[in-house]
Amino acid sequence: MKKAQQYQAVKKYPMFDAYIKHFGEISIDNDIPAMLSFFFLQGQLAAPYVRIPWGASHLDPRVHCFWIQSSRTGKSIAWEFVGSIAKDANIPTALYTSGTDAGLIGSFHIEHDGDGNEVYVQQEGLLNGRKGLNFDEGSILLNPNRHSQETVLYLQSACNPIGSNNNTLVLHQRGGTLETESLVSLWITTYPPAGVKEYVLTKGIFQRVLLYWSHWDNSRRENVSQTRAKMAFKKETKHKVSYDEVVKYFTDLEKRLKNKVLEVTETTLLEWEEMPRLEQEELLQDTMTEVFSADEHTFHAGLAAAIEDYYELMQGLGPGIGDVVASFIPAMENYTVILSTHIAMLEGVWVVTGDHVDMAKEILFDLFRNLIQWLEGEVEIGPKIAERATQRNKWIVSFNNCEGYVIKHKGDGWKSKAEVLKVYEAQTGITRQTAYSHYEKWAAKMFDKTKDGTKVYIRLKEEVKNGDKV
Repeated sequence: MKKAQQYQAVKKYPMFDAYIKHFGEISIDNDIPAMLSFFFLQGQLAAPYVRIPWGASHLDPRVHCFWIQSSRTGKSIAWEFVGSIAKDANIPTALYTSGTDAGLIGSFHIEHDGDGNEVYVQQEGLLNGRKGLNFDEGSILLNPNRHSQETVLYLQSACNPIGSNNNTLVLHQRGGTLETESLVSLWITTYPPAGVKEYVLTKGIFQRVLLYWSHWDNSRRENVSQTRAKMAFKKETKHKVSYDEVVKYFTDLEKRLKNKVLEVTETTLLEWEEMPRLEQEELLQDTMTEVFSADEHTFHAGLAAAIEDYYELMQGLGPGIGDVVASFIPAMENYTVILSTHIAMLEGVWVVTGDHVDMAKEILFDLFRNLIQWLEGEVEIGPKIAERATQRNKWIVSFNNCEGYVIKHKGDGWKSKAEVLKVYEAQTGITRQTAYSHYEKWAAKMFDKTKDGTKVYIRLKEEVKNGDKV
């Protein structure tokens, strides 16, 4: 992707640029996540006030982010800045590390009334209400166990539009049934755990977030280390727009949004604050076309052009990867409208124009292309699954055609790795060097390995014998 400062929205709006530069003082060379975190915060700030009409349904302004990147590259420390802005701008946040369904949805606990009778009292969970929720180690969501799968389902529901029936989270417990409305925004970061790419194909949470993946090689790490080194014994760089001014932008925006809602709903501040959430939501949806609206001359033409560009990225993709990528396009369409509205907020206007769409599309187009390149290069679908199966069979045949050995204290079934490689070379007609390369790529995970003296022996793992995927 381009550097953040190359995007039109960053060039045009000094506050957006300033936020990214302050972020970069804390988390170096992570300017794309910096952009996303701005929308994450602004979306959470606007969540109580903005609904975006879309035919018979609607969207809300929240932006959910999933950031996949190598360990020790600035993901966790980025929250130091994001969390500080949120705290100073009075945007509620919480940290999720692990927990139960009850911890996410809520629970009933027993109290006693004045007569000593047991009374079930509801306790809210992390997904209840309005907050920015930080999953500092998102790999816990990717572990294939029952709890993590249920957690992902709850997160998927939490991402559905606020005020829709699909946004209500339900948990049955002793004491009653809990129904929770979620206004949370999700900020999820993780290193690239094994199997994450295949997980993308099967879990709907990835079609509800803005997914950003970035590879860090040693050269990039060293550049960041050298940049950090230059900061030693120096104070923070002075910026044209101060940290306090960035915070003030968010607090002023919330006042503008709240005042706009009070104006269009003809409600006083006291009436609004004392109103039940359900009544607030009904008013928001009744008047949502009066808060933000689309420029009738430019908006829809811009959106149609953006969608056309997204589909052009799919040209030339095979049927397997094409089907996977196509499942992300509805989210790209939704986020184009959402980020266009965010950019109108940045500009301080209430009409979303084609220019806003173009600036949103520029960012999302690159994110989508980055996602496609990652999936196309790494995820095993279609031909890649067939290739892996073919290679697996070749290595099993090569292994079975070699003499077996018994190794003291380690049992039988062992075969010389050198002999297996030699048979594989003859079977495939390749060189010894290529055979070694194929072994590391395709076969290493299939075998247990041991040594007898200096000689290396391998043996098929039990799960391979049983036909399981390795």
